[in-house]
Amino acid sequence: MERLRRSFFFVPGGNEKLLTKALGLDADCLCIDLEDSVAADKKATAREAVVEALRSSDFGKKEKIVRINSILTEYGRPDIQTVIRGRPNTLSLPKVNRDQDISDYDAILTEEEKKAGLPTTSIGLVAMIESALGITNIDAIALASPRMKGLLFGAGDYTRETRGRITADRFELLYPMTRILLAARVAGIDAIDTPYFDVKNTEGLERHARQARDMGYDGKAVIHPAQLEVVHKVFTPTEQEVERAKRVIVAFEKARAEGKGVIQLDGQVIENLHVDMANRVLAIAEKVLQ
Repeated sequence: MERLRRSFFFVPGGNEKLLTKALGLDADCLCIDLEDSVAADKKATAREAVVEALRSSDFGKKEKIVRINSILTEYGRPDIQTVIRGRPNTLSLPKVNRDQDISDYDAILTEEEKKAGLPTTSIGLVAMIESALGITNIDAIALASPRMKGLLFGAGDYTRETRGRITADRFELLYPMTRILLAARVAGIDAIDTPYFDVKNTEGLERHARQARDMGYDGKAVIHPAQLEVVHKVFTPTEQEVERAKRVIVAFEKARAEGKGVIQLDGQVIENLHVDMANRVLAIAEKVLQ
């Protein structure tokens, strides 16, 4: 496991007050936004502020991510050319619709990395999937570049495009969420759930987060500090889960030493797949403690 991405916290680019506050939060990923939250006449100054923050601020263990504007706009390429000076870990790419989009970003990044004297592919990519076309092409998108670190579902734009409504059980989003998850697993990258926009509704947030976790998602986008505690609770193994994972591994290794391939623990059959799942639980728990 390369990184924890339980929480993908968005903060507006160029807003020094909010960024300072976000730096003190216990988020796994801090995504500084240059797209939706920055007005057109503020883009240039926001870029420079983001570079300064990347260079001088203490991000701790947080993954340093910048959501840039689409390269189909006049702001996208200047975003890359400027932000790369701050050496972010990852770029978040809005409205990715096809694998060629990823290839185009990859080519520009490679060119700019060479100019900056950075190792090729030193900067990763997280693609935001926000459209029906993006879902249709999701498998190719996930595999489009070795830079790919994750897929982030943007349910708001997706639902607007499909003319649907987001409900409490999200039955209407089961198909796109499943497509994103499977594509991420085939590519060996993370799947990040969409933000929950009713920031005062912690019950609804937890319900959506648990649904995503039960499906297999690695984390959730977060838009308010109050959401972090709930999201981390859902995507972090409990003490009971950690203890059981340890027991599964010990019991299986003992059985293997005795020449047994299948055992029972607490009345449940334990096979290799359960050991893999147990190791995943322990790996997450270990990362949380680091």
